[in-house]
Amino acid sequence: MSSQPVDDLYVRYMKAYRVALEHTQGCAACQAGKRCVDGEPLHERFARLQDAYRARQAKQQR
Repeated sequence: MSSQPVDDLYVRYMKAYRVALEHTQGCAACQAGKRCVDGEPLHERFARLQDAYRARQAKQQR
C-alpha cells in the first residue's frame, strides 16, 4: 500500500474554504455580499489560497 504525500497547499485551501463558508452561512452581511469585519480576512485568505492552488495546478499542466 503506497501513500501519497499530503498536499499542504490543498489542505489549507480547503480549510479556508470551509471556514469562510461556515462564517458566511451565519452572517447576514456576508450573505448579502457585504463583507463584515470578521468575514473579510476569512474570505481574503480563501481567495489567496485558491489563487495559489490554481496557479500551481496551471503550472503543472504545462
